[in-house]
Amino acid sequence: MNGVGAVARYTLMELSRRRILLVFFVLGAVGTLLLGVGLKVIYTLAGSGAVPVTSSDPARFQKFLELSFLSDLYGALGIFAALIAYAIGMTAIYHDLDSGAAVSIFSKPVSRLAYSVGKVAAAVGALVVIVGLLAVEARLVMLLFQGGLEGSLTGEVLATLANSVVVMLLVLALSTWMNNIVAAIVAFVYYSVITGVISAVHSLADNGAFNNDTVKTAFDVLYWIVPHALLSSAPGDLARAQVQLSNSPRGSQTLALIPTASGLGDIAWWALFIGLFSALVYWSVRRRQV
Repeated sequence: MNGVGAVARYTLMELSRRRILLVFFVLGAVGTLLLGVGLKVIYTLAGSGAVPVTSSDPARFQKFLELSFLSDLYGALGIFAALIAYAIGMTAIYHDLDSGAAVSIFSKPVSRLAYSVGKVAAAVGALVVIVGLLAVEARLVMLLFQGGLEGSLTGEVLATLANSVVVMLLVLALSTWMNNIVAAIVAFVYYSVITGVISAVHSLADNGAFNNDTVKTAFDVLYWIVPHALLSSAPGDLARAQVQLSNSPRGSQTLALIPTASGLGDIAWWALFIGLFSALVYWSVRRRQV
């Protein structure tokens, strides 16, 4: 355990020196602040008549701005969490191998298992702290609107963190064997493109987009082979609020196409892949000749 703690502390110290993480954090923090304040200014100007508003209901217009803010906020959190996950995954182990620091580390009484556990623990901890700070700022900015959907942010942040950890572990393992940029590209193609397409088609099949049972069964099987992103209740809450605001006659049809929050089966499947990818990190470190 001493080796695990030493590696984790060393990794956190190294990550704190990575300017790219600071850049992503600053961009996320500034972007969130400008987005919230900007929309609040628009509402204030609209209330004073400085900006023409098509709706005669100020409360409805404010609700529209709040929903726009939440929609953009959830998207931005997902993007910046993914960027931070890729940045950590590309540097946490690769830097030790590239700089030769791994030789010095393994010459000490530090097993490869302790090294792997320490790296994973530090990487996850750094990701949680950085994304958590962005989430706290987002929650504070949401106070400008007070629209009743504040509670959905917590679930969305947890789902975003869970999905980011999966891709970060995959990049960690791949960067042990290949260039870190190539590792990030491979992980992106696998997790964001291939599994994303499979999940999207599976969702369409569940909603009756395909009448062919063979096709539906095939994508059911594929869906439960690859990792798939966890979903919170936030997208559904946001969509329902948007439909109610628009008074769309096709609201029920629109809501039927929105995926529901992930259940226990999805969470268990996520946990399984966390274990598999963590084991892959250890296996890669153990097999790598240093």
